[in-house]
Amino acid sequence: ADADATRSIAEILEDPNTAEHLKHRQFLSADADATLKQSCILLHKNSLDFLPVILPSDMRVLATVTYTNILEHLVTHFREQRRLFDDSIYDLNIGTYGADVVTVQPHHTLQECLAVCQSRHLSAVPVVDAQGRVLNVYSRSDISFLHHATDADDAVRSLDKTVGEILGMQRTDVSTPDRLHTCSPTHTLQSIFEYFAQLKFNRLIVVDEEHRCVGVVSARDLVAYFVGGGGISNSHSGSVGAQQQQQQE
Repeated sequence: ADADATRSIAEILEDPNTAEHLKHRQFLSADADATLKQSCILLHKNSLDFLPVILPSDMRVLATVTYTNILEHLVTHFREQRRLFDDSIYDLNIGTYGADVVTVQPHHTLQECLAVCQSRHLSAVPVVDAQGRVLNVYSRSDISFLHHATDADDAVRSLDKTVGEILGMQRTDVSTPDRLHTCSPTHTLQSIFEYFAQLKFNRLIVVDEEHRCVGVVSARDLVAYFVGGGGISNSHSGSVGAQQQQQQE
């Protein structure tokens, strides 16, 4: 384990014993002339967290496109006057609600939490108390516990720590896209739309009057709504061109 911790990324990817599990079988990207709509569809249909933008002439990566990037662009350039924007996110069925919402409690171990995320294909889960009231949110991208580990074995032992302990290691003076933000089911699409773009976070935990978790709305959910016919039209999409490349086995 200690030896792996000192290996470079290139060495790990070249190792046939590890490369199989780490490499994507398909490398998806958009070229610099891709439309916004094409990029959104690639992100959404392939369940990607981000999309590299490639310069076709020499395959350089110019940038990466994320769901929050898209929302920020739409808020700035796309103003829709339809009454639909005055409807609530719950009425529009944007997000996940009710029995489909997965939560964990502070006493669950990090290993249990990560197992839930992996089995349900989740990037984060709300952390709630025994009454279902929201306390925090745990994201798979949070690796702050590694900073406190003294060696590789200590990092592995962190898997037995509780979610509450792990969240207690987070810095409180730094804002990240995975910080806890909440809203109510009655918030309008317009307010949620602008909230995401302004604060650049990844998800909102939907709570009731007693702060109990009733749903989750992600930036991906909002983009999926527009891709599905809620708003992105060709006139707002830019120019044409997208590409998909098969990764070398």
